[in-house]
Amino acid sequence: MSHVAGSSTSELRTPVFNGENYEFWSIRMKTILKSHGLWDLVEHGCNGSDSKKEKEIEETKVAEKSAMAELLMKDARALGLIQSAISDQLFPRIVNEETSKGAWDILKLEFRGDKQVRNVKLQGLRREFEYTRMKDSESLSIYLARLFDILNHMKSYGEELSRERVVQKLLFSLPKSYDSICSVIEHSKDLETLEIQEVVASLKSFELRLDRHNENSTERAFTRKPKCKGCGKFGHMLRECHGNKNIQKLNYANQVEETGILFYACNAVTDVKENHSWYIDNGCSNHMTCDESLLVNIQRNLTSKVKMGTGEIVPVAGKGTLVIRTKLGKKHIQEVMLVPGLEENLLSVGQMMEHGCFPLTMMPASDLALKASVTHCLQTWHKRLGHLNERSIKLLADQGMVHGLPHLEQTSAVCEGCMLGKQHRDSFPLESTWRASSLLELVHTDISGPMKTESISGNRYFLLFTDDCTRMSWVYFIRNKSSALECFKKFKAMTELQSGHKIKGLRSDRGGEFLSNDFNKLCDEFGIQRQLTIAYSPQQNGVAERKNRTVVEMAKSMLHEKGMTYDFWAEAVNTAVYLLNRCPTKSLKKVTPFEAYTGRKPGIAHLKIFGSPCHVLIPSALRHKLEENSHKCIFVGYGLCEKGYRLFDPSTRKVILSKDVQFDENGSWKWENASAGEMTVPVPTENQHCNPSQSLDTQMQMDEGITQQDEPSQSLDTPIQMDEGFTLQDEGISESSQAIDHTPKK
Repeated sequence: MSHVAGSSTSELRTPVFNGENYEFWSIRMKTILKSHGLWDLVEHGCNGSDSKKEKEIEETKVAEKSAMAELLMKDARALGLIQSAISDQLFPRIVNEETSKGAWDILKLEFRGDKQVRNVKLQGLRREFEYTRMKDSESLSIYLARLFDILNHMKSYGEELSRERVVQKLLFSLPKSYDSICSVIEHSKDLETLEIQEVVASLKSFELRLDRHNENSTERAFTRKPKCKGCGKFGHMLRECHGNKNIQKLNYANQVEETGILFYACNAVTDVKENHSWYIDNGCSNHMTCDESLLVNIQRNLTSKVKMGTGEIVPVAGKGTLVIRTKLGKKHIQEVMLVPGLEENLLSVGQMMEHGCFPLTMMPASDLALKASVTHCLQTWHKRLGHLNERSIKLLADQGMVHGLPHLEQTSAVCEGCMLGKQHRDSFPLESTWRASSLLELVHTDISGPMKTESISGNRYFLLFTDDCTRMSWVYFIRNKSSALECFKKFKAMTELQSGHKIKGLRSDRGGEFLSNDFNKLCDEFGIQRQLTIAYSPQQNGVAERKNRTVVEMAKSMLHEKGMTYDFWAEAVNTAVYLLNRCPTKSLKKVTPFEAYTGRKPGIAHLKIFGSPCHVLIPSALRHKLEENSHKCIFVGYGLCEKGYRLFDPSTRKVILSKDVQFDENGSWKWENASAGEMTVPVPTENQHCNPSQSLDTQMQMDEGITQQDEPSQSLDTPIQMDEGFTLQDEGISESSQAIDHTPKK
């Protein structure tokens, strides 16, 4: 270490590593070792052990002995630098290492990890980078430090984002108050060649201007003089104008009759706030506070009373002057009432106007309440749309692809349901470039399952059909794979009748259910061309494989989000297909699969978060006057019409349809009250479906907006007709349940 102290680079301080931020520590140590000419030894090491090297020194020439001795000395210096750069707690990890390379590799393996560990950490950093947004409550400098810290960690793991990508992230992750400067940069600069530091400098200059504007606006609110509407002069209000005798008499009368005046405090909150926080209230008649220490020159001889927002009348304990310290000096606010028990400090807009101040339209420093509302709204729609990614939600709104979607802002919130349901390996390569040009020219199909848990109808598989031209999808739930042929017959008859087109091609894997003699005979009879994948090559059926994965991920996310039991997997898959038909896809431009198939834009204003508790209105004909008006259920999907919802009733273990529903989208059902087995819906017998009294009750319920749905008595669930002209497999409704007559009885 004496050589290090006497070198020209002795001013470099060795950082001490305590187990945190290994990437940054390793970069600094690498620089220090390079400055001493030792990094090559640490990276590649010396050949052989010390004893072997000593033996070689004795056998080689004098020059070689000197070179070898110098090499060993350098390695010892490098090892000494590494040992001095770690804490006492970590030193035992390398205490037995005799070479610098050995010590360095041990630390690298433990704290940086192998390739698999680094990939996992890098994936987390990518996700953190995508979701990072600047908060309204933080400064630009703090946000930039947070963002570049993520970028530096990504670089240390071997991934460096392009300059253009970082610039785009900077411009699109700022609050709304920065929209003007971001717009100027986008329209006046070439983002492909724009340097990151140029963007940072422009943003910091804009932040300084914002800060000055906010400070000046705050000061002007206490110094600006209003204009009188009576005489037109500045410095007083109409009620203080000396040219108006009636106003003077009115003011004098108010002063004489001040005793007994009942003032009004509009703002009343149950939570006690900090005493130094003041709220401007245009519904409050006077300035008020409950903190006596904030006031000076307090007058005690008052008999006034204040009516709180809760209706309670409280006596005024006194009236004083509030002193506010600003950059322009102290400001005094007169006639501030001392009201014991007041939850917040209130500034009256009316009283400020009377004393020479009037409200200004200013740019707010931070609009936390508004931003919280917007963020919540985006997260709500993210969950309503089956945990659809933010980019696709933004595309739905910007391109006008649906009706009923409000304007939403991006957010940095992380969705736990997505984390639990969507993590996966790298995707398949892109499918072939050929695309069908007409409806049903090519249909992709695949079976997913078996599921470990049976659905509430006893099914373990789902069969998915996807139209190649429009990417419209249909799903069927089956108990065994042999039912695939029956599903295809029904799918073929339904889609060909609805669309007016014939199925010309069917692409599937080589599963036995698709290669049976009956299946081949059906395709030959109707001239349907078969496209079968090569064995063990599911990528050739990429559309169906990708759609299956997307459906399952969306269903898992919805189940995990609300803590639903796994026997609701089919309900979640059913809802996922319904939502994906109304969401954008890369295969279509500016239209959803539903619009491409039907020619009409879908409406999504009726969407709710899957698994939400809800209250269903009980028809008046089915309850007495003193009984409850509603019953608590769980939302599990969409019914026969757009405004009809499928609801699971845990108490009766049945599925009902209703349009009169109130949802609690922030709540979740408490499943600890019943086990998953108790949630399984019993299979009704044939007699139950043929019971005349039951049919009458069902008809009465439908007339009031509720339809009782029994679970299927067959192994195959059949599709139902949805409101907007397409079919969607309704898990839990079978052929037997379709026997219910939906036409009014005479």
